Amino acid sequence: MIDPSRTSPSKDRPVESPLAGDRRGTVDPPPAAPPGRPGSNGGRARSFRQEQARRRGARRERIGELVVVAVIVLGIYTVVSARWYSPPSSYTPPPSGPTIVVHLGTPSESTLPCAAGGTAYAERIPWINSTQPITTGDVNLRVYEIADGDYIGDPGAVANVTSSNVCAGTPPTTATVWYMVLAAPNGTNLLTYTVDNGWTSVTPGPSNVELENGSALILVTHVSLAGRGRGFSVYGISNESPISGSVPL
Repeated sequence: MIDPSRTSPSKDRPVESPLAGDRRGTVDPPPAAPPGRPGSNGGRARSFRQEQARRRGARRERIGELVVVAVIVLGIYTVVSARWYSPPSSYTPPPSGPTIVVHLGTPSESTLPCAAGGTAYAERIPWINSTQPITTGDVNLRVYEIADGDYIGDPGAVANVTSSNVCAGTPPTTATVWYMVLAAPNGTNLLTYTVDNGWTSVTPGPSNVELENGSALILVTHVSLAGRGRGFSVYGISNESPISGSVPL
């Protein structure tokens, strides 16, 4: 006799897989759609995006070319319109007028006792004339070496002068120290000159006076400079005309 409880399941009833219970309540994602075929909606969208990207790339390329052209044009304009030399605001143009020539006479040297003791040497240089009237404010004075044109300075020179004595103090102490005295045609000492201080009045009065014909410039030094390859020069500017004059000592 056959036990009904042990009868085999009906062939009409499906047999569940053991893993079937694990997938209950879950839904598998749909597979990705295949690329659209040419002519389909998907293919046309992709072609549109590609065309847009191509146009944007071409636009960027044209903009880059325009920027390069603008830089080149700006560079050419800068080179053409640039001023190669722009003088500073303190620049003074060279004198444009005719040269004012100063005629100086032959120097005459003498020894000179100084009021404070000691001896100095004086080179008296006659101021004969100048081709145009000039004043002391127009000119500078220099002692120089004739061979190379180097100036002989007067560091620390002190001009102790009165209206009647060109060495009223101590004499210059070295060969490179000198000062100049301007004497009027009547012999009165009017002004002194040093490189450091320029023109200075001997007595209270103006330091810019006219250089009269017949005046004299008296060079005061510690040692004799006569016949030692030294020269004396006058230079400057007056009314846009250069001033020039020199004589060997």
